[in-house]
Amino acid sequence: MSRVPALLRLIVLFALTASAAVAAVSVQTLPLGLADQATVFDLYTPAGVPRGVAVVAHGFTRSREQHVVLARRLAEAGFLVAVPDLPYWSRHEANAEAIVALVDEVAARPGAGALPVVLIGTSSGGLASLLAAEHVPRLALWVGLDPVDAFSQSKEAARQLRAPALVLRAPAGACNVGGSARRISAWLPRGHIERRIDNASHCDFEDTTNSRCESICGPADAARQSLIVEATVKAASNAVPD
Repeated sequence: MSRVPALLRLIVLFALTASAAVAAVSVQTLPLGLADQATVFDLYTPAGVPRGVAVVAHGFTRSREQHVVLARRLAEAGFLVAVPDLPYWSRHEANAEAIVALVDEVAARPGAGALPVVLIGTSSGGLASLLAAEHVPRLALWVGLDPVDAFSQSKEAARQLRAPALVLRAPAGACNVGGSARRISAWLPRGHIERRIDNASHCDFEDTTNSRCESICGPADAARQSLIVEATVKAASNAVPD
């Protein structure tokens, strides 16, 4: 008897199972009301009971659309994921306050109040999320994806960070202010992890980038983008065991 039909059935079953797992993640766009500014965020809800909360902050002039892949992968790993449109272009402290408000908003949902929190930020979102870190209870991990800090605003926040930290960075260039992630890493307490992604452009740290970023900061590469997403999800999963 040929084994081909049985093999085909296994392949179809695997595909259906994988498809069901992906489809099980639900996404809502919700309002976030702030004192002087209103914005929205996408909330990705996993299929089962969440293991933790993850907030992903985008970079300068970008939006929540730049982190669709990362958000979905985190949700598939069991996180309740919030990705906001940060309300301010260059008011990093105000964006930090918005991130804290968003964490509070998500924590108010049924069953989420005691969950550990992972903060992730790309470029200037890395700065805003680091400034927010000291005001976020149950912080389990901060991840900076080629974080940018042109004026050393994060120095004290980095030195006082009490959670583990992961910094993934590109080689020095204009779009990451000469590799300012290295300065941020130097301020972090001992025990953090810093990893240079060889040949990466600043746009590689957006998993859904566009020609506007690439025309200014260099081309993105799908393999590098996938590596960065998977390293981030792995770090979050290790910080918040299932």
